[in-house]
Amino acid sequence: MDNRELDEIFEDDKRDMAIKKVRKKSTIKTILTSLVVLIGILVANAAVTIKLSNEMFDFNEANIKLHVPNGYISKSDDSMGLLGGRSDFTVSRLVGEKPVVLENKAAPFGLIPPLFMSRSQGGSGHSAGEWPRNYWENGYSKMIFFHPEISYKEYKNDLHELDRISDDKLIQVGISFDKPYKVADIQTILPIVNKSWYWVDACSKDAFDRYKKEASEYDGKATFISEYDALGVNVRAYRGNDDFYGSYYNFVESLKSSKDKKYNQIYNELVTKGYTDPNNVPILGVIVYGIKDELKMLIGNPHIKASSFGVVVDKY
Repeated sequence: MDNRELDEIFEDDKRDMAIKKVRKKSTIKTILTSLVVLIGILVANAAVTIKLSNEMFDFNEANIKLHVPNGYISKSDDSMGLLGGRSDFTVSRLVGEKPVVLENKAAPFGLIPPLFMSRSQGGSGHSAGEWPRNYWENGYSKMIFFHPEISYKEYKNDLHELDRISDDKLIQVGISFDKPYKVADIQTILPIVNKSWYWVDACSKDAFDRYKKEASEYDGKATFISEYDALGVNVRAYRGNDDFYGSYYNFVESLKSSKDKKYNQIYNELVTKGYTDPNNVPILGVIVYGIKDELKMLIGNPHIKASSFGVVVDKY
């Protein structure tokens, strides 16, 4: 083999090594670029998903505050996916100062929400001649109300069943009034007893007309307004009074700022009626709580048209 052939072999080796080196650099560059792109996608997905998760939490929280008297989200955990996920949260209620878990719920969120089965949301039962029994997932009764400007064929009066409850229980009772009252009247017509929620006249005209039609056409024990449909204001006692006024302004603002047009319409009706002022809004009922002996003083109160047990739980 002459020198020229040897030079050609060396040149081929150098060329192969150069090509391999270029390929190696290209491979490393491709891997690094892919990693950067992948990390960017993951970061972007996380940012979008977290934003969507927070929006879903705000939506769920606002919805619960409107529809679950004294309700709030006590726990929330999210499962993240691609541009979406699932929110698992616990709905609780304060009965006085005692927190009570009502149910666990799950809701999808995002641009690509996952498929999942909804969790149980309680149950119901009904026998002929009896009031329907509606329960939260954890077995607590759901309260029902009766609009004072609608004539019902029958009214529920659970206050007369107080003796069936033991002395060591804390009892929640939904009260429906005989007529609408102003907030200034409530302390006079319901003295001493603990109040935690005011049912306000935020019923839309369409809903009122539907309730009225049902009350005239359906069986007596089949017509009422569930606690989920009775909009109201949560209150907390403070030095013998409660914070209704501040809470009512927050309630009105939540209707105004809601992304649900249904609540925007209710807000507009409140404005038209002059009910944005808490002194003017009619109070249709309240939720009270206490032990049996404290609630017995309400029996025979002429201002109470109906009563319905809610959560009954150990006092301690």
